[in-house]
Amino acid sequence: MMMTSKGIAFSRAAEAELSARRLRSERETKARRSKVRGEYPAIKSILDEITDIGIEFADKMIASPRDADALQTLASGLIEKKKTELAEALVSNGFPADYLEPVYVCPVCRDTGKDGFEICACIKQLAIENMFSGSGLNGGETFETFRHDLISDPRESKALERIYAYCLSYADRFPENELPDILLMGAPGVGKTFLLNCIGARVLNNGHSVLKITANRLVNSVLDSIRDRETERPDFISPELLMIDDLGAEPMIANVTLETLLSIICERQDQRRATLIATNKTIEDLADEYGGRIVSRIISPRNVKVIRMTTPSIRIMKF
Repeated sequence: MMMTSKGIAFSRAAEAELSARRLRSERETKARRSKVRGEYPAIKSILDEITDIGIEFADKMIASPRDADALQTLASGLIEKKKTELAEALVSNGFPADYLEPVYVCPVCRDTGKDGFEICACIKQLAIENMFSGSGLNGGETFETFRHDLISDPRESKALERIYAYCLSYADRFPENELPDILLMGAPGVGKTFLLNCIGARVLNNGHSVLKITANRLVNSVLDSIRDRETERPDFISPELLMIDDLGAEPMIANVTLETLLSIICERQDQRRATLIATNKTIEDLADEYGGRIVSRIISPRNVKVIRMTTPSIRIMKF
C-alpha cells in the first residue's frame, strides 16, 4: 500500500518524537548516575562492582568459550545480587529503587514504537492527536478530581456514586469489559462529559489509544473531507476507545450525519472496539431523530451499558 504524503510526514514526525524521547531518557539516566556517583560513595562502589563483574566474566568467556554458558549464568546471578544491594542502597538514601533505570515516556514499548510485532498504542495515540489536534480530553477532569461532595441528597448522592464506581471499574478493566460500550444519558450539567474525561484519562494512562470528540465536530470533520478532496477522511475506527460527546447537537446533514454515525457505530461494534456516547436526549428523542437502526445499536444490551443520570446539575452547584 502506497503511503500518502501526510502518512509519510507523520511517520517521520513519529520517528523524530521517538528519537527525542530516547535522547531525553539517555540524558536523564546519565544525569542520575552522575549524581549518585558523585554524592553517594556507597552507591558508587556497588555500581563499580557491577561493572567489574561484567568485565571480569566477559574476559573469562573469551578465554574459555566452552564454559561461556555456565560463566554467563554465574555472572548473571552475581549481578542480580548486586542490583538488589543497589536498590536497597538507593532506598536507604531517599531514592526510588529504580532511580537509575532508564526513564521512558512509554513503558510499554520503551520508546521504540513497537509492542512486540505490533505498533505500540503510544504511536497510535500520536496519530490520533496528529489527525484531530489532540485527544479531546480535559486533563483536569479525572477520577482523582471528581467532586463527591456536591450533591447533598443521600439518595441522589448514592446513585451518582454507583455511576462513578461503574465508570472507574470500566476504565481500570479496559478493554476487558463484558459490555464494551456505554451510553450516558442525562440533562445538561449532570457530569456526563466529566465522566467521559475521567474514563478517557485513566484508559490513556493505562497505555491505550483514546479519542474524545463532540458529535458536532465528528460530523463536520467528515463533511470537510467530502468537500475538500485534499482533506484526509478522519479515522474513527483505529482508536481503542472512542468517546462521542453531546450526541444530538450535531447538524443533521442529508446523506452524511446518519450514515456516518451508523457506519462508525456498526463497524466499531463489529470489531468489539469500545465506544462511549453521551447525550442530553432521551431514548424516545433518539428514536425520533436517528431512527431504529442507530438506536438499536447504541442501546443494544449485548454491547452497551445504558446509564441514566438523573441527579441535579453539578455544573450549577460548582458555582
